[in-house]
Amino acid sequence: MAGRRRGSAPTRCPSCGHPLLTQWVGHTAALQVSVDLLPPDTRRPYQPALAASTPDDLVWCLPRLPHRAPRLRWTYSWHPPNCPHQHLLAHHCTTEPTTLF
Repeated sequence: MAGRRRGSAPTRCPSCGHPLLTQWVGHTAALQVSVDLLPPDTRRPYQPALAASTPDDLVWCLPRLPHRAPRLRWTYSWHPPNCPHQHLLAHHCTTEPTTLF
């Protein structure tokens, strides 16, 4: 039985072309998450990301460690407020999808 791929490569949204990172997060109850991928040097602290989220959105922590592919992590209620990593929200495309038909 083939296992699912743990990492992912950055892609683009087919509708708006925004850079995305899409990957499975979690081990037991995994979710497939697509987040807006920011440049590595862009700072996105936890508190502003939490304030921008809605009750239906989760905030994801993206550590960019040397010699490792970007890997999203869950944030919990005990996530440190001064965490130095980027904190991202799910991608919500504002462009209407176009069809070929």
